[in-house]
Amino acid sequence: MSQVAKVRKARKKLEYHLARLRGDLLSSEASGALEILMSVSDRFPAAPPGPPPLLSEGQVLQLLEQGFLFLPLLGSLQLKIRDLSKLIGQFFDRSEDRKKKLYPATRGTENGYYPVAGEKEYVTFRYRVGALPELENQVAEVWKAIATLLHRILCDIARGSEIPLSSWDQLLQDSLTLPEGAESLETSTTLLRLFRYYPDGGFADKHNDIGLLTLCVGDGAGLQVLDNSTEPPQWKDVEGPTILVGEMLRVLSHGMIRAGPHRVVANEKGRTSTVFALRPSLKGMIDLTQFGFEGEVDAKQLWGAIKGGKVNINATKDTRERMQTNLDAKKGKEKAGTAENENEPKQA
Repeated sequence: MSQVAKVRKARKKLEYHLARLRGDLLSSEASGALEILMSVSDRFPAAPPGPPPLLSEGQVLQLLEQGFLFLPLLGSLQLKIRDLSKLIGQFFDRSEDRKKKLYPATRGTENGYYPVAGEKEYVTFRYRVGALPELENQVAEVWKAIATLLHRILCDIARGSEIPLSSWDQLLQDSLTLPEGAESLETSTTLLRLFRYYPDGGFADKHNDIGLLTLCVGDGAGLQVLDNSTEPPQWKDVEGPTILVGEMLRVLSHGMIRAGPHRVVANEKGRTSTVFALRPSLKGMIDLTQFGFEGEVDAKQLWGAIKGGKVNINATKDTRERMQTNLDAKKGKEKAGTAENENEPKQA
């Protein structure tokens, strides 16, 4: 049975529950309709296990087949992100030395403040630092709201792909709220990253995110997704808040779910962007049987393998070029080794 057929079959089983939860608003994407849905969903005990369904069948198919989805947000979440944008704007207006002292960069570009000359500056939150309490309290609110949203979408994907809803429990432990201390860096990979792209200078080359799902919310043009519904595929400007499928979800789905290629092109006015990347917990082993594989795999090893094949598009230009050169050389050696093995005479 094709992936699309599986999704349609599973979604039909939920039609009654969806109808009760949404009524005539099943396929509506209006933020007001979704606000009503969330406020009344706890009144219906017949709802399916896990978080109430959020996406329509068409939206789930869009994510499975394209790796991206334009999704209007609840008004309450929009307000939280707007308030965070104001606070982060005040942070970016500080001197560079002050920003580096408040949130020093650690683990490369994966935590703290990081400027890229002539392109952009950004700050990544992985845990509560305590430097600017008002800002971090708002980060925590936005983190929790977006993490809840993306968890619901993962459960919609699971329902449509015959994956147990519980399969996300181990992967998301300690990820749904902002961690309290730096010790979480050892096992928690989820992050909230806030960008300021400079006029005519902010860009990022084509890439896939490495996690499960990402939400991108920008205040101007610049982010583009690759639309694979055309031949050849075409770059498409995003239409508001955008969900992107990452490499981890693609790998766990046997490649049945497409990761969402995207890029950032220059905007003459510059822009800001809020990016929340829901990534896996690195605690323990991942039970692969829940995803149709056999056995289990160490979460850190799988994560390392996925990260190891990528160029960090948020690093400086020199670092990106060096990483790309090293990656190309590694791929060349692997290709040469494969060809050599194929040419070896086989023993009788």
